[in-house]
Amino acid sequence: MTGGRVALVAALLCAAAAMAAAQSASNVRATYNFYNPQNINWDLNTASVYCATWDANQPLSWRSEYGWTAFCGPAGPTGQASCGQCLQVTNQATGASIKVRIVDQCSNGGLDMDYATAFSKIDTNGQGVNDGHLTVSYSFVGC
Repeated sequence: MTGGRVALVAALLCAAAAMAAAQSASNVRATYNFYNPQNINWDLNTASVYCATWDANQPLSWRSEYGWTAFCGPAGPTGQASCGQCLQVTNQATGASIKVRIVDQCSNGGLDMDYATAFSKIDTNGQGVNDGHLTVSYSFVGC
């Protein structure tokens, strides 16, 4: 390989690594919300979530496959680009983990997870309910 090609390959590898790193975060605050999708037939319009504009017509199997969350960052795509994507969320205190689907946006700088379908599943020691939030890490993963 010539010097120019080596530099190009190195630059591409660095860019790929930076992109991958931008798709995950640690020490993120996760609060809970009562979307209660199981009580509204997993209807995004009834829940009045941001992503309903693009994802409300997805089949029930798609809408109900994972617990719901609002996504507020700090790392990864935002707005419409995050809608329908999945996160692997891990409670940093207990190691409990769950895959969730982004159905909403928020502004708290973290996640706002549905209580029944997501938050309670990883709040295995009850500390999250006591504190009003969990400290989690997340990574964007395939659904």
